[in-house]
Amino acid sequence: MNTVAGYLSILALAVTTGLTSGCGDSPTAPPPPPNPQPPPNNAPVISSIRIQGTRPNEPPSFADLLESVNVTAEVRDDETPVAQLQFIWSSTVGTFSGNGSAVTWQAPAQATTPADVTLRLEVVERYGPLTAPTAFEHRVSSSATLRLHDSAKEVGEMSRQFLLDFSDSSIRDVAYIMRNFEPGCYGTADEAAQVAENRAKFRIVSSSVGAPAVTVNFGGVCPFRARSGDACAQVPVMWDSIELSTGVRGVVRGTNQVAAVYVRNRGEWRLCDSQFNGVVPFQMRGFIR
Repeated sequence: MNTVAGYLSILALAVTTGLTSGCGDSPTAPPPPPNPQPPPNNAPVISSIRIQGTRPNEPPSFADLLESVNVTAEVRDDETPVAQLQFIWSSTVGTFSGNGSAVTWQAPAQATTPADVTLRLEVVERYGPLTAPTAFEHRVSSSATLRLHDSAKEVGEMSRQFLLDFSDSSIRDVAYIMRNFEPGCYGTADEAAQVAENRAKFRIVSSSVGAPAVTVNFGGVCPFRARSGDACAQVPVMWDSIELSTGVRGVVRGTNQVAAVYVRNRGEWRLCDSQFNGVVPFQMRGFIR
């Protein structure tokens, strides 16, 4: 009796142990698939970014406030058609419109000028099996710089400042008066000689210099005496002067035309020529030419 009972106890213990052990086991999980390797693929190349306004003879990489200019990127890719690449445009100021490699950039309405503005382009190429959990991609970037101006304001301020300095006979330094003229420009030397002659022969008693009216026409001609200039400022003026050798006093009235040129390699406006268009009394004939 005891022997049978002991045998049954041992058998029950074995069964229980086997069941417990079996419930705790789990099948071995298969190893994860290896990470897919990217197929051979060359990154896109941004060869150039061109910026060009639409006005006749407008310099490249130039814009005035509120102007829209065309921006074109030359991009090549060995595997993916350019039309399938993603183009991401950004800039320090201004806004873009359009998509792809050819877009339009709109200059802001207000800014301190002249100023350099950086236009950036990032090109994204996605490639590899479309069924892959994560697409492979290349990202390349490049940038170009344009020179932002408020041309009418810049030319107008320089023109008026020149005439204000000329109108102050206490300023004897001709080079200072001519500081905004471009050396070597066709009218600069002649104008400097006229300023020096005026200082030697006349004293300006009173004067007025009005607000300039400026037109911008790259490679154009200023109307009075057909003086060439990329911009022209027409400034109303009056000078009440005394001729030093005779004491004769007279008033000169009219419009002073100042021609300006855009110096492309420096990205700045400079003055080039000044012509007086108005009435000069006979006794004041040497005051201005």
